[in-house]
Amino acid sequence: MSILKNIDWREFSLNYYGLVDLRIRCASHRDAELFEGILQNYLLPFLQVKEATGQSHYTISLRQGIFDEVGSDWQHMTFLLDDAVSDFRFGVEKHYSSSRRDIFNPLNGTLFRISGTQVEIVYVTEEALVKDVQRVIKQLLITEVENAGGAVLHASAFSLEGKAICYVGEKGQGKTTCLLESLKIEGAKYITNDRLPIIPIAGKFHVLGWFEELRLVQPSGGKKKKVRVLELCEPPQIEIRPVLPRLIVLPDCLSRLEDESDGREVIKGQLLTPVDPQRPKWLGYSKSLGFGSNALLNPIPVKRLQWQFLERDALLGKIQEVVASV
Repeated sequence: MSILKNIDWREFSLNYYGLVDLRIRCASHRDAELFEGILQNYLLPFLQVKEATGQSHYTISLRQGIFDEVGSDWQHMTFLLDDAVSDFRFGVEKHYSSSRRDIFNPLNGTLFRISGTQVEIVYVTEEALVKDVQRVIKQLLITEVENAGGAVLHASAFSLEGKAICYVGEKGQGKTTCLLESLKIEGAKYITNDRLPIIPIAGKFHVLGWFEELRLVQPSGGKKKKVRVLELCEPPQIEIRPVLPRLIVLPDCLSRLEDESDGREVIKGQLLTPVDPQRPKWLGYSKSLGFGSNALLNPIPVKRLQWQFLERDALLGKIQEVVASV
C-alpha cells in the first residue's frame, strides 16, 4: 500500500532502531514517489516511518536538477575505493565555511549541498537518486553510531531467540554463505550482511540491522549478483530491534586460518571503526573518535567454524552445533 496516501508527500520522518531520526523533504510529488520506492524496496523495515514530531538529527532534501557550475576553486576528493562501484569514486568539493560545502559527482551528475545538519541531493537521473539517497543515509547513520561510542564491524549476522550470532572474517571465508544457511533455522532473523553496526545501549553493546544489498556468488561463476534484502527475506524475518550479541563465529573456509590464530585479533582486524580505508567519510560529519574493542569483545564467546564449499550440505548442521555449544 502506498505510504503517500497516509502522509503529506512533501516530508517523510524516519527512525533507525529508535536511535536516529531522519527527515526527508521532497521538492515535487515525483520526488516523493521515487523516494517511496526507495523506502519500500531498500530501507524498510530497517528504518521505520514515524510521526513528524520534534527535531531530527538530519534533514535530507531531494530535488531534480542539472548542475554545471564547477570552477577552478573546487578541490578534488575521494568518495569510495571499491572496484565493484563504477559511478562513485572521485569528485570535487567547494567549502564555503566549516559547516557549509558543496560536493559534486561528475560521473552521475549529482550535487550534494551540505549546510549544518541539512543535506540537499540535486540529482539528474532516477537511477542516481536511488543510489545516492542510500549513500547519504548510510553515512549519516554510521556517523551517529560512531559518535555515540559505537563501531562498524565487517561481519554478517542473524538473531535467534533475541540474541545475535555474528560471522566475522576476511572476504572469502564464508560469512555470507553461513548467513544464508543460518536463515534456514526456525526462528532465525536476518540482521545484516557485510556491515554490522554496534552501539552501546544502557551500558551494553547491541547490534543493529543494515540494508546493504548482498552480493551473491553465482553457480556459473563470473560477476556476483546483487540481491536486495527484501528479495531474500520477508519483513517478519528481519530483526527490527537492537539485540545483544550472543556469539562471534569465525568461518574458516578450507582451513585458511592458522591454527594458532588469536580469534580476538582476527576480529579486531575486521573493525571498520574508526577508519574504513575503502569508504572515506566524504560528507564531513564524522568526528575523530577511537573505539575500545576490548569492551566489546571480552564478554562475547568466540568459536571457529571449519567448512568447505564441497561439503556445503553439511554446513547448516555444523552451524547449529556451534550455536548450541554456547
